[in-house]
Amino acid sequence: MNATLTELRRETSRVLRPVIHGAGKVILTEHGQAVAEISAKNSPDRKRALELLMAIGPVEMPSRK
Repeated sequence: MNATLTELRRETSRVLRPVIHGAGKVILTEHGQAVAEISAKNSPDRKRALELLMAIGPVEMPSRK
């Protein structure tokens, strides 16, 4: 979805709804030029990352502090 900075200021909820509900990202434009991109924050999946590393070879995880 594309939105202008004015649309973001006036209708923040409507503009950000697709991002909040995981349906994509919003590209903000100013005078027709893309100036920013808003996307959902993905939290890292430590378990999946460990599985991928273990597939590569031996892995030792540092102890948690």
